[in-house]
Amino acid sequence: MKRAALDRLERHALLGGIGVAILGAALLVAAVAAQLGPAPYVAGAVLLATGLCLVLVRLVRHRTALLASCVAVALVVGAGAWLGLHGLPGEPDHWEDTTTGNRHLAEGTFRDGNVLFNDGTAQEVSTGTVLWRVPKGSRVLTTTDEVVILSEPTDDPDQPRVIARKLDSGHQVWWAEVGAKVAAVADFEGVLVVTSRRGTTGLDLASGVEVWTTPRVGGTECRHGAPRRISGADLEQRAVFLPSSLRGSTTVDAVRVSDGTAIARDLGCADAGRVIDSTIVQHGTDRLIGRSALTGEVTWERPDTGSLREVQLADAGGVIYVAEESKGRIEAYRTLNLHTGDEGRSAPPAGWTVDRDTIGRQRADVLWQPVHAPGRAGLWQVGTSRVVTVPGTERIDVAEADTSGWAAVVGETTDAVGTRIPSTWAVSPEGTVHGPFDGAGAGPEGDSSIAEGVLRVGTRVYPLD
Repeated sequence: MKRAALDRLERHALLGGIGVAILGAALLVAAVAAQLGPAPYVAGAVLLATGLCLVLVRLVRHRTALLASCVAVALVVGAGAWLGLHGLPGEPDHWEDTTTGNRHLAEGTFRDGNVLFNDGTAQEVSTGTVLWRVPKGSRVLTTTDEVVILSEPTDDPDQPRVIARKLDSGHQVWWAEVGAKVAAVADFEGVLVVTSRRGTTGLDLASGVEVWTTPRVGGTECRHGAPRRISGADLEQRAVFLPSSLRGSTTVDAVRVSDGTAIARDLGCADAGRVIDSTIVQHGTDRLIGRSALTGEVTWERPDTGSLREVQLADAGGVIYVAEESKGRIEAYRTLNLHTGDEGRSAPPAGWTVDRDTIGRQRADVLWQPVHAPGRAGLWQVGTSRVVTVPGTERIDVAEADTSGWAAVVGETTDAVGTRIPSTWAVSPEGTVHGPFDGAGAGPEGDSSIAEGVLRVGTRVYPLD
């Protein structure tokens, strides 16, 4: 009687186990095929393992062997399910940034070979090893091939020093005092122009000797009739803007970086003014004027139709791009060559759509604009017909772009069951795509930030070249 009951139980275990295993396998397939999410997927894996163990009850007589077999089945099924979601373990080479440095690599950061300097700390790009430090609160003003120029605090908060340090060792080369609240304005042919509460000063980059000075506070550009400093921009330009020497005037003077000599006086920049290579662009209330940055003479002039109000935007090779919007989408970009004053038009390649302009935040010769097509996302190099496809996602945005042309791109990928994963890609000026890397934007993983060949997502830093 007892043996017959046991036989019936084993037969039911066999049939029941097969049924439960089939149900589990079906649930796994459905979770992947229909993108049902992780809960049905995990439930399917549990049912599959349970069903297989019930089948083993019929096939394995020895209790110890049965227990070992069930554990093995659970491990194999569990590992397979995990690999199905996450793939093989391991991440690209990276290191953890434990410093308290600047979280935005594209501002106040520079790279020289295998040295990354970020807000007071020089580190090896490949390993994150700290090579040398400067006092907290120091800021990068500019660099040369051999030194980095910083504004460093002293015991007197109103007397910071401008200090040049060797890139490889941090050893001091020279120092200068120019006043409080120091900021870099321009850097051209061996002269660095800085502003402070004292005014504007040109410093010799090799020695720190004062080349020229004025009590007027200058700027890299001008806007609304006043000089303006620009953070995170390429400061290599041959002229800077100073407030007009005429009392009560709302105009500006353009002076040479090399010696502070006025090139042009009383320029109206009711909207904006810029220096592009050898051209000073003056954007007044009713016209755009291009002047020689060598002589101050007018080289081109055109009426302002109201469509180029964003002349302060980043340019690529001296050409600015202003979005043309229609029905909530950007159809194309108006172009203005700041060397010649010639206008044109640049549109994305056929089949690609632009929803929102992002190049206004970029300052590089390569401007990356997110575009999308059915089921695809890419980066369009504005001004060309090139689109770089970003795999694994349908929508992207540019989190940060470096003056070197590198861009950190954020979006979402999905795993095997449709769970959305915030992700970051890095794109080089040549269009090489790196990633995806887990984490994006301002989520739990932290900001996505980029410098030349270096991506940071949260505290993880990835050397990419």
